[in-house]
Amino acid sequence: MRYITYILLSALIGLWAVSSHATTNVGTAGAQFLKIGPGARVDSLGGAFGALADDVTSIYWNPAGISQLEKTSFSDTHTIWLADIRYNYLAFAIPIEKVGTLGASVTFLNVPDTEITTLAKPDGTGLWYSAYDTAVSLAYARQLYAQESGVKLSVGINAKYIHQQIHRESARGVAIDVGTLYHTGWRSLRIGMSFSNFGPEMRFSGPDLESGSEVAGDQRTSDYRPFPNTSNPTRTAALETIEFPLPSNFRLGIAYDVVDIGDNLLTLALDANHPNDNSERLNIGMEYWYRKMAAIRAGYKFRLGEDRADDEEGLTLGLGIHLTLGRRLLSLDYAFADFGHLQQAHRVSLGLQF
Repeated sequence: MRYITYILLSALIGLWAVSSHATTNVGTAGAQFLKIGPGARVDSLGGAFGALADDVTSIYWNPAGISQLEKTSFSDTHTIWLADIRYNYLAFAIPIEKVGTLGASVTFLNVPDTEITTLAKPDGTGLWYSAYDTAVSLAYARQLYAQESGVKLSVGINAKYIHQQIHRESARGVAIDVGTLYHTGWRSLRIGMSFSNFGPEMRFSGPDLESGSEVAGDQRTSDYRPFPNTSNPTRTAALETIEFPLPSNFRLGIAYDVVDIGDNLLTLALDANHPNDNSERLNIGMEYWYRKMAAIRAGYKFRLGEDRADDEEGLTLGLGIHLTLGRRLLSLDYAFADFGHLQQAHRVSLGLQF
């Protein structure tokens, strides 16, 4: 197992050293809402959660992580995103003895209603359209083995149905996420890997992409009415939209408890990301717990490659609190993310274990 640890750590360092001189494929993938990760706790850690993965939002980050849950867990994340976009994420997981852990999640993103404009009426037509994205997923994780030395290995999979709607046009697709979580047994070192949004390409279709055309010789338009009508019936044509791939991502992370003494727990986490539609990203997070009741978090997102100077993401901060209500554990988390010239994003998550 020690050799596996060395290999994974070497791969993580290699991703840091890679310089992205080739094209970054920015803008080549669709369903971009799938890249918005849930959980105020994770966001305040800069998205470095691949090896921590110890709450129900792991369904998104690394599905193998829900194997660590000991109680039925629920989480609700509400995000005030950029440009008044609203993002909500609901997740639920239940551990079943000798079976594994089952989970489910729902993601919903909606854009404020926008007035329709045309070339003839650039100031508005008085008609409005809406747009929203939805993803529903089912997850399963299981711990394959555990040793007294602390070595543990878990695997997980998450299957999702994706739906996008813009006015009367829509696109549908399916995807899967797979992940592994490895406790090395060397102190508190954990290593996590996941591959997200692996699935076929999607394409938009709908009535606004269709048009009717009457065939020459139709009885309604022909100037030669004495002659019999031998034309085909009215035909319809549809614009063929381009298929777009899903925003897949390979994530490799490590986590380590730097301080674990008495009431104090300080954890450092590091994730390397390799997306198919951008250059590599390195996320760093730090979380400090006092008596496992109150937490302070900070993180930073680094974009690697030549386009890193144009990256708007960076510093993230957050707070968390755990309240024990009998056998139930209530968690409340807040996250702040700085998007540079764009604006700040605020997230609030509510969690419950029972």
